[in-house]
Amino acid sequence: MDQLELTMDLAQLYFEDYNTDCPIHGIKMSEGSALFATSVEALVDSDKDILHFFVDREVYSENLSGAPVRSFSQDDQNVRDFNEEDQYWELFRIKGGKLSGLEKKLGDFPFLKSLSAVLLTLNAASGKNEFIRLKDQQVCIECLKEELKFAKTVDELIPFNGVGACLPCKGYGSVLEYSRAKLVKYPSLSIGEGAVSILEYSKFNRYYSSFEKEVKKKKISIHVPFEEVAEDVWPILMNGQGSFPGVLEMLSWLEEKRYKRSVRIFLRGLQVDKKCGECDGARVAKNTGRYHTYRDLLPSYGDILRFSVEELYDLLNGLKIKEKQIYIDRAFHKLSLAMELGLAPYKLTTKLKELETNEYQKSLLVRYLSYQGSGSLFVLDEPSLGLDLDEQKVLGKYLKNLSKNNTVVLVDHSQYIQSKSDLVVEMGPGAGHLGGEIAYMGNYKSKTKKRVELEKPVKGKGKLTLKGIEFEEKKIPKVEIPLNTVSTVHSYLESFSKRLISDVVANDLYMHHFDEKLNYDTEYSVKSYNKYENFDDIIVYRTNVDRASGRSTVGTMLGLTPHVRKYFANLPVSKNLGLKDGHFSPNSDLGKCSVCEGKGIREIDMQFLEDVSFPCDECDGKKLNKFYANISDGRITAYEAYNMPLSELFEIVPTTPKVRRILEFLRMLNLDYLTLDRNLPSLSGGERLRVKFLNTLQKNIENSLLIFTSLSYGLSDVELVKIRELLIGLAGKGNTILLVDNHPIFKDFSKVNIEIKD
Repeated sequence: MDQLELTMDLAQLYFEDYNTDCPIHGIKMSEGSALFATSVEALVDSDKDILHFFVDREVYSENLSGAPVRSFSQDDQNVRDFNEEDQYWELFRIKGGKLSGLEKKLGDFPFLKSLSAVLLTLNAASGKNEFIRLKDQQVCIECLKEELKFAKTVDELIPFNGVGACLPCKGYGSVLEYSRAKLVKYPSLSIGEGAVSILEYSKFNRYYSSFEKEVKKKKISIHVPFEEVAEDVWPILMNGQGSFPGVLEMLSWLEEKRYKRSVRIFLRGLQVDKKCGECDGARVAKNTGRYHTYRDLLPSYGDILRFSVEELYDLLNGLKIKEKQIYIDRAFHKLSLAMELGLAPYKLTTKLKELETNEYQKSLLVRYLSYQGSGSLFVLDEPSLGLDLDEQKVLGKYLKNLSKNNTVVLVDHSQYIQSKSDLVVEMGPGAGHLGGEIAYMGNYKSKTKKRVELEKPVKGKGKLTLKGIEFEEKKIPKVEIPLNTVSTVHSYLESFSKRLISDVVANDLYMHHFDEKLNYDTEYSVKSYNKYENFDDIIVYRTNVDRASGRSTVGTMLGLTPHVRKYFANLPVSKNLGLKDGHFSPNSDLGKCSVCEGKGIREIDMQFLEDVSFPCDECDGKKLNKFYANISDGRITAYEAYNMPLSELFEIVPTTPKVRRILEFLRMLNLDYLTLDRNLPSLSGGERLRVKFLNTLQKNIENSLLIFTSLSYGLSDVELVKIRELLIGLAGKGNTILLVDNHPIFKDFSKVNIEIKD
């Protein structure tokens, strides 16, 4: 919802500056004086009762002159002749039978409403008294009873700030709870065999013996699988008993040390996200979620925040509210685009981290393409990323609309998007240092595009079927996976498909094969399998680009740098000098430049400006000790080797079978122009993901389950043809490959259709 910029529109739709009806209870608002009279009536027993009304003496003195006739004695809790030392002084008195004139009496003292003053009201006959506030504005009697407040500003309807956010979840819509699956990672083991993993940590292992002792006292065996006695053991484990303090108490000790980074990381590793029970995921305060305006047309505010895109679209379609039409039309325009891009089933409360790459891309497109201004420059990088052909047509339509009053520049590999562009600029002729020139500029030139013959997929051999899956409050009757071939996964919820395959299918199979999970954050259940396929390995490749430090390089990630260091360390000159591999590493104390510590640059910390960096004058930016950097085999120096294209470097440096296999993959993926010392953060998104993909497949993989999500991210058709060939080659070695990717180049692969039931 926030990504689509609907939050403020919906808040404005529900906010009213002036309410005649309570937005929470839907009843008529009462005037402050009328509500005051209602409260006073509760103190009256008969028409003859005399009611006295007092205010604080400071309020009296500041607003009235002279002295009152009576005051309230706090000693005997009754009225008496005026005593200046009493805290409360009398304003007036009235008979119980004449309360109809109370409002007129209050009108004689206008300062009471402006101050929202508190009046002490006393029934002299019964001695009953009560402090009653005289409110200036209209109030809801039911809200006062429930101690609720409704919004005075639109900010109180928004979860981004303290006044609008749900208190328990702080506006996130979810809370962190300790996961039983993470506290007991190995339920198939017995307590005696170490099933309770939380007590295996060094922080808590001293309590294992006392835990076993308390379990034995309850006559529970510590030699049977934990899952068979879990119901009896959990209360002891969590809450403690006797000499065992309990996991919750032990973790509360650590909570007090959250200022330590290591403690925060440890505790977070034991927790999972759970939907907030207070706001049910709506993120706003409970009373705000009960807001109702235009009750005959709109649901409560909390309900509408939990709608899906499609439900909200249907609600706003044709909705006419004169005072709110600008917000309705603006939201409907964005929702229309979201519907056309296939975001209809997604809840407005869906978190961005739960979205697949292409779904996140679609949410961004809705945000930018719904722009209704003019005179702006838009530069969009890969807007067609992850979109199928129908969705690309929608994108093309909205880009045309956007370009009517704005300038739109695209960096995109899609042939369809290029064909709809007014001007095409191709850079080349090669990649990396081999490119950088304008190879073509003009209209789309489809005639020069040769049709690429795609390699035919490998036919599968049988199927692995999982039945009765329950995950994220949804039911999946079955998932059929073709074996020994490449298959694409399809459902109307792509991000759900990704999580289902990578967090449930892979997780459960890994558990059955290796007695541990890939991911302990996910809760699910699988009823049965038609058979268990014996995979040698289960690998999940995620397209999210991991964080990389400035020292992370292509060579270190692919494991090629150690090979080159060893080559230079084995040169005769190096052996004569007693040099080791570490002397050729900028990350080793043996070889790094002592001034820049192997960074190659020096940085000056600027207090109020951006830091200034410049090449190290000691090593001339080479990162290594200058002497070691210049050691040569007669053709190239160590420094030159690290900064030479890989295709040229390994024509000089001898290779091993492993290095040759990596080089072959590099050529297939069009990455052999990279250098060993190229920093990972400096690579483009497509380059980094191809390097990561190659790193995943370095070893010789056979008879394994490989799962890839959004594999086509940032890659051109030429590069995807190579990826496709590589995948088919892997399937030919007996591997089973699942793709969660809807790129057209994969359309002829086998399909895994997932039926989802709520």
